[in-house]
Amino acid sequence: MAPVNQGYLREDEMIEFLNNKKVANLSSNLRSLLVSLFGVVDPEEVIKCEYGVEFTKPDFVITYKGTKKYVSMKSGNATIVHSEQVETFIPFLRSIGISEETLKTILLHQYGDGTTKGTGKKRYNNREVYKWLELRIRMANDELNQMPIIEKVINRAIFQGVLNDVPPADAIYHGNYESGYVATKQQIMVHLEKKDWSFFENLHCGPLLIRPHARYVDMEIRNPFQRNKLVLYWPKMKEDIKYISSAYNNYISARYLDQIEEEVCKESNGTLPQKKGLFSWVKNRRW
Repeated sequence: MAPVNQGYLREDEMIEFLNNKKVANLSSNLRSLLVSLFGVVDPEEVIKCEYGVEFTKPDFVITYKGTKKYVSMKSGNATIVHSEQVETFIPFLRSIGISEETLKTILLHQYGDGTTKGTGKKRYNNREVYKWLELRIRMANDELNQMPIIEKVINRAIFQGVLNDVPPADAIYHGNYESGYVATKQQIMVHLEKKDWSFFENLHCGPLLIRPHARYVDMEIRNPFQRNKLVLYWPKMKEDIKYISSAYNNYISARYLDQIEEEVCKESNGTLPQKKGLFSWVKNRRW
């Protein structure tokens, strides 16, 4: 009998405890989740919650007064946030401006056999590959860790996924129905701007380590599909989400000022309030 996927069970529980429930009857943890997503909520309002579309980043969708919020749920000690075949991930990186030299480094690191197509006779372990590619990895990290690149990779890996015609996740919730932490996309992007990721020596983009799914060192290649799959890890993701959820609760990055102004105009019928009123609006806004 196949083992039960605990992540799916926790998603089932979240939906069960939220769907068709009045806000006043929810646990304090679930009410806090709603406040993080929607701002002040009416205790008499009934919440709807359903599964996200299969193979997309949001695991469940919460509807409050007709407004939908898409949530990606993480739990336990799992740190993998994205996996993708190199045949689609490499063109994506190329499309956002990554150089051919860095793409070559990623492929050499992926296959660990001295080739960019996985055709080498001997495959090496992570320690050996790093020693061999150390200088190339340093140069690749310099390019991969420019803020515009980090934003685009994070968006693909955590919020949007590989499908562009589906709703992205608005936030990450780490935990279960009893306790957890929520960080919105905007909070995470602010954190990425303020954090220095240069302490990572391994191949990475922001907080995400880039690794092969299966290199098959000293063994026969059992599954070529897995061999060509690349995975992105977020070490200490739980701790980071906990920190982000509180550290940037009312902080808005300068990167989002245009978005704020647009929203203010919509809510004030096209007229911007005075500066003092604008800052008050921003402070009380949930992003």
